[in-house]
Amino acid sequence: MHYNYLNATSNAWKNRDLLFQGRCPYGLQSTPLGNKLVTMLYRALLLCCMVTIAAAAEPAPTAVDQKQLDTAVQRGLIALVKLQTDDGAIGDGAGITSLGGMALLAGGHTPTRGAYAAAAAKALRFVLAHQDKASGYFGSDLGNMYGHGFATLFLAECYGMEPSQPVRRALEAALDLIVRSQNSEGGWRYQPFPGDADISVTICQVMAMRAAYNIGVGGKPIVEASARAINYVKRCAIGNGGFSYQADGGGWGAEGPEGVPRAAAGAMSLISAGIYDPSDPHLGPSLRFIRKNVPGHLKGNQYFWYGEYYASQAMFHSPDRDDWERYWNLAAPALLGRQAQDGTWPGIEGPGTAYGTAMALIILQIPNQYLPIFQR
Repeated sequence: MHYNYLNATSNAWKNRDLLFQGRCPYGLQSTPLGNKLVTMLYRALLLCCMVTIAAAAEPAPTAVDQKQLDTAVQRGLIALVKLQTDDGAIGDGAGITSLGGMALLAGGHTPTRGAYAAAAAKALRFVLAHQDKASGYFGSDLGNMYGHGFATLFLAECYGMEPSQPVRRALEAALDLIVRSQNSEGGWRYQPFPGDADISVTICQVMAMRAAYNIGVGGKPIVEASARAINYVKRCAIGNGGFSYQADGGGWGAEGPEGVPRAAAGAMSLISAGIYDPSDPHLGPSLRFIRKNVPGHLKGNQYFWYGEYYASQAMFHSPDRDDWERYWNLAAPALLGRQAQDGTWPGIEGPGTAYGTAMALIILQIPNQYLPIFQR
């Protein structure tokens, strides 16, 4: 391959030299028509050289070193547990603690088994203790409906792995609040009551309801709420695979790498609803959008963790199984490269080190398929 590349390049530059000398390669005569053809040929040859060199310079994704990955994950879990306070909190509030708890579950560390069972049990107790007993709401301590969605998802995963009545009761109350706070469009926003909506908060509730549905909790109300939510998500699609922040809200921030978080949220909403057909007019374009733009997103900081959290899941559950391998060979090294010496990952978009560390560990442990929501 290198021999062909070098010879092709050499021949192209030889023909370039002939052109610069005013001579016609390939036997063309020096006539007005011949000169025009020469100019066109030169431009084509130069473009060919530039494309060939650029392609050769672009590094191909390489397979992930499993030993390096295992070491990074273990360091990350140790660092995450060190961030946990005596009351069980991992970071600020029930939402971030729930992400930390899911990072532990993703490694097989449940509240009753695994090397970090004690940490998982403390996280679960903290989350249960911070649910409003009257409303079922988890988001009053900084997290709003984002935190509520993550906490509800965490409870569903805990119950799916180790059923218990206290967890089920809390989960049912949290689901009831999600259903009550859905607005007329089918979405959710920051506060636990019907108001306006955006796709970012909506996907958190969709994933929570799907996790509950998978384990037989929630019944008809969450099925109907999920159907309304998917209609809302489809209204946010802008046609190129990207999604607007709000329905009929325009396409700002929906292009290129910046659009990955919402495209991934849209794709996972559809997949969570059981839509797997790549010819679907919304899913197909969103998966193509993610494939094209996720390499750029991995290099930036624009809602990095939120975007990769959903992009990783969309690629893992994509109907094209090659999507995951391509994504993994890009994303895993990129995430490992962001790990700090102390084993943590930076928060990047704001919620702190516990948030970044939890998100990184969740993504890097998806192949384990321990969390029910990640199982294919």
